[in-house]
Amino acid sequence: MVPRGSSDSIPHIVQLVLDAEMVHLGAVSNRNFLSIRRLCPVGGLASRHGSSVSVSTSFTDKLNEQMQRAKPKLKAQDVDPALIDSFGRRHTYLRVSLTDRCNLRCQYCVPEEGDDQAALSPNALTAAELKRIIGLFVKLGIRKIRLTGGEPTIRRDFAEIVGDIGEVNRSLPEPMSLGITTNGVRLQRFIPQLQEAGLNSINLSLDTLIPEKFPMIARRPIAWHTRVMGVLEELRVHEEDFTVKVNCVLLRGVNEDEIGAFVDLTEHHKIEIRFLEFMPFDQNGWSAGRLVPQAKIVADMQEHLRQRGVASAERQPPDSPHDVARIWRVPGWRGRLGVIASMTDAFCGGCNRIRLTSDGQLRNCLFGEEGWSIRDSLRAGASDHELTQTIAQGISSKHAKLGGKKDMHELKERGGLNLSMMALGG
Repeated sequence: MVPRGSSDSIPHIVQLVLDAEMVHLGAVSNRNFLSIRRLCPVGGLASRHGSSVSVSTSFTDKLNEQMQRAKPKLKAQDVDPALIDSFGRRHTYLRVSLTDRCNLRCQYCVPEEGDDQAALSPNALTAAELKRIIGLFVKLGIRKIRLTGGEPTIRRDFAEIVGDIGEVNRSLPEPMSLGITTNGVRLQRFIPQLQEAGLNSINLSLDTLIPEKFPMIARRPIAWHTRVMGVLEELRVHEEDFTVKVNCVLLRGVNEDEIGAFVDLTEHHKIEIRFLEFMPFDQNGWSAGRLVPQAKIVADMQEHLRQRGVASAERQPPDSPHDVARIWRVPGWRGRLGVIASMTDAFCGGCNRIRLTSDGQLRNCLFGEEGWSIRDSLRAGASDHELTQTIAQGISSKHAKLGGKKDMHELKERGGLNLSMMALGG
């Protein structure tokens, strides 16, 4: 295995699979058992037999196929050393928060009180500054960009920013993967601009299918729920143009009873429903008692399918070694199901993500406590070389997992260093 810190290393989970391929996936040492279990934490796909682990043939056949496709991409990827951390992780995915404001007040994200106006903060990056910074990141090797917030579509210059990213994208020999995470309330008017820019991945935040629950969760009128459901329906019409994922944060006693209804959306529609574990951020009321863990999510999924009299959902191999969601699919159904288990089954080993906050800070981890201001350097007249040095400093400081914390309980204790989800950009 390639030593940690080598610029030629690849994410641990890929290396593990390649090691397993060398022994035809017949047996894997006890030392690597836990890593194999990360690939299949629920459902009995891996089992221990004495001093070895056996892995189901159907799963590993699919896994082999996915890894064979991933290996050439990893070798061909041209990444500047500034984007490689001390663990050898290559960061090719940039999440750009356009604003730290939102038109919803979801209870798992922000306090009930707050500023939700669309006016741009004086500290936020301008469209021109974003264009320069994003262009620099692309030169360094970024090949996937997702616009986040807050709610990115409330920026008055949102269409201009999308157009600028589209211009950068069209200048490349091969197009990037471009996406947006949005609550959908204002999305419909921008669909033509997204298509023109080549932005083809939409993650829609939707935490309930029951209109009457929406005011309790999002603290906004029922009519807004109707608007979001209308956007989801329109995206189904454009399923050949967009990859659509629905993000649902589960809260115990609030919406966990809707798991089955969300599962049913994947029967006839080409969408991916992703259930997210509740994560601790500044003033969002997190507690372990409100968390719905991955094991229960999957058990409830399968029980719902059993009660319907259909086949159980089958675990799928990852689309890439950097995937954050564990994926399932019901045989014969068009869509997929995912679980993002940030708290009970962290996926930091293959992380290739970095974040740019709306005020221009580079954040190397969703749970990190330190930021490096690209904005301040840029406004002081820094050259691209000097900005690259700031980027390299931030990425080289990245911890192995969870921003240097041991578990979700330590994350909760970060206090004032624990930024809100809106400030971080998700």
